Amino acid sequence: MVSKDILWKGIIEDLIEDFLHFFFPEQVDQIDFERGFTFLDKELEQLSPQSESKRRHADKLIQAYLKNGEEQWFLIHVEVQGYSDENFAFRMYQYAYRIRDRYNRPIVALAIFTNANRLHHYSEYREAYWGTKTLYQYRTFTIIDHEPLALRHSGNLFGLVIEVALRELDIDKKDDKERLYIKTELVRHLFQHGVSKRKIKRLLDFIKYYIDFDQKTFFDKFDNDIQLITKSRKAMGIREAIIEEVKKQAQKEGREEGREEGREEGREEGREEGREEGREENTRMVISRAFKKGILVKDIADLVDLPIEKVKAIIKELINREEDSFEQ
Repeated sequence: MVSKDILWKGIIEDLIEDFLHFFFPEQVDQIDFERGFTFLDKELEQLSPQSESKRRHADKLIQAYLKNGEEQWFLIHVEVQGYSDENFAFRMYQYAYRIRDRYNRPIVALAIFTNANRLHHYSEYREAYWGTKTLYQYRTFTIIDHEPLALRHSGNLFGLVIEVALRELDIDKKDDKERLYIKTELVRHLFQHGVSKRKIKRLLDFIKYYIDFDQKTFFDKFDNDIQLITKSRKAMGIREAIIEEVKKQAQKEGREEGREEGREEGREEGREEGREEGREENTRMVISRAFKKGILVKDIADLVDLPIEKVKAIIKELINREEDSFEQ
């Protein structure tokens, strides 16, 4: 089962624009979306306290730019907290001063509380000693303060993400049939309100895996329901559908690369070389994205039609390349 912290990290990255519009409606117009975003997860991991390294919480560090015409950017620290922690406020403060020390940039911090226990839903950290005082305040969002349907009809896709998390809180009280109904209704909403296919693909995995089933056969029932909703002619699971979409895009990019190289060289061998490189890059892209989404290596091997050892070698190479890039 894909862990919830991975699902949160993935959906924030996949729907970053919706995320910013949902949580920062008054400031979002100042952000330069055309310059894109950089997700500094590895860097944030280096800054995290060692004692917290094995705890289950999803945190993101996002580099974004403002529309001021200058080379100026700021950092957004997001913490998705799903368990009670009496030291939570201190951890937010600790992250803040470490991030500030590392980058020397303004920081915007947001804590999203996804559990039902308000005991440790802190919004600030205070410390005082011999006349020296420290006060660190940050934004908070508590999902149990909101109604599911209000979130669904908020006009923002991230409202639906929050609804999924809210409905999961009392899922133990429901049987698998009720859970299936909830999940399929959420998907119906997506298709009925003109959501782009690209964003639907992003949300399907979150809906599928965030709300679990007691009987795993219901995951197949969910896949079948989605096929009926989308009137899909090709039988495939949600995971395979997402990977298939990735493969199609990668193949398109590979073909374009091959055509461009062929035109530049004016030779058929140039075009063929470009196509081959495109196919190889396509496979590597599919493996990378599937691995980051938590799909098992053996399933990735089936999807790209490569031996498991070959897939493992590519994953190891990609990880080493990212680590080398970070060190540089």
